[in-house]
Amino acid sequence: MNKNFLDILDRPEVFTDLKGKSFCNKSIGNMSWLKAGGSAEFLYIPSDEDDLSLILGSLNPDVKLNTFGKLSNTLVRDGGLPGLSVIIPSNFEGIEVLSDTQIKVGSGLSDKVLAEKCLELGIGGLEFLIGIPGSIGGGIFMNAGCFGSEFSDIIVDVNFLTKNGKKINKKSNEINLSYRNSNISEDLIITSSVVQGFLKKEFKIKNLMDEIVLKRNTSQPQGYATGGSTFKNHNNFKAWELIVKSGMSNASFGEAMVSDIHSNFLINKGSASAGDFEALGNMIIDKVKFEFDILLEWEINIVGEYE
Repeated sequence: MNKNFLDILDRPEVFTDLKGKSFCNKSIGNMSWLKAGGSAEFLYIPSDEDDLSLILGSLNPDVKLNTFGKLSNTLVRDGGLPGLSVIIPSNFEGIEVLSDTQIKVGSGLSDKVLAEKCLELGIGGLEFLIGIPGSIGGGIFMNAGCFGSEFSDIIVDVNFLTKNGKKINKKSNEINLSYRNSNISEDLIITSSVVQGFLKKEFKIKNLMDEIVLKRNTSQPQGYATGGSTFKNHNNFKAWELIVKSGMSNASFGEAMVSDIHSNFLINKGSASAGDFEALGNMIIDKVKFEFDILLEWEINIVGEYE
């Protein structure tokens, strides 16, 4: 471990007890799905919940905390992230089958992996997860969804660590999941969740999952770095429709451009900066506002400082 990491710990004596991986000035933009952006001042990848609790309980309370999963819908500004950034790994807390229809799942697990586990167990209702390229924790935080379903449909309760390392639990009705939103504080880190489905024939689950994958592969850009849906839909209007009607479906800025497959996806042509993506997105917001007096909201999470 890099000894500079000691600078953010109130109790440096725990340093040797940490089991995860620590980095200083680590490029995190290149770890994101958009392949753009700056570095994390301090980055920690915990080995498990106890390890994460230990570092949080030892952290200087003045240090800003940022938490990520797969960085699939995150844009890290080119100036980077001050403070401590935590990336929850895919093996964090694993999977525990609780009953025929309930599973406890770690927050770092891929949505796709959980969907495939439910197929194996004959649990329906979670097929939509095969179409979301993120992790369970991130999906809960933003109530991610696709093809008519979202996380609010499957969440029973959620386990968290507070910024000082204390464990708490909240039921689904306490986190107010709404369209691409929740009331989960950024000072809380999701560690695991109990999800609920229903018994369903395996072949029916498989058929629906195949249908979702086919729709995703034919209606969304493939072969480019992208952050998924860029803007939230607005009431009765789809974001992609507003972008097309505003004349911005072929817009670009620097190396960032609107996908010709799906207008609500921005893609990296090769060497786009985070600034390229944010500038292009703001151009689209301004044009839609001018044309229709509708203010599009980012669905991509934008974090960090300007360069």
